Amino acid sequence: MNRIDRSIEKYKQLFGDGVPATHVTDPDFQDILSHFIFGEIFYQGELNDKERELITLVVLATNQTLPQLTAHVSAALSVGLTPVEIKEAVYQCAPYIGFPKTLNAIDKVNEVFKAKEIVLPIESQKTVNEQNRSQKGLATQVEIFGDVIKKMQ
Repeated sequence: MNRIDRSIEKYKQLFGDGVPATHVTDPDFQDILSHFIFGEIFYQGELNDKERELITLVVLATNQTLPQLTAHVSAALSVGLTPVEIKEAVYQCAPYIGFPKTLNAIDKVNEVFKAKEIVLPIESQKTVNEQNRSQKGLATQVEIFGDVIKKMQ
């Protein structure tokens, strides 16, 4: 299958039968984008579609490319990512991009979830509480940095 046919197939898998708005006003640009991203990039390497969409969500959240984030939340659901996985990927952005940008991204994720009738809030994934967070945090740091972290406290 050539890259044009692959791009059409992959786009349909991710986004359904719709036509991107850009195709109406700028069909040449949309063809360049679609054929490259969905006809070539999606077929490079060993990542599966779930992993590719998780990475895409994080990059779009980081760059605050919110209209495309909205589209890719739907695509992520289409390839089998769960609401919990999507939220966790976005939540993990907070220490790196800041809470305001993460909140912007969460707002877009929630818009898609509401449109798809996914009940909010999603099931809590908390693994720590105020009583054990210091102990669990230290244990995680020891896993990453070794016992030297204990001496630094």
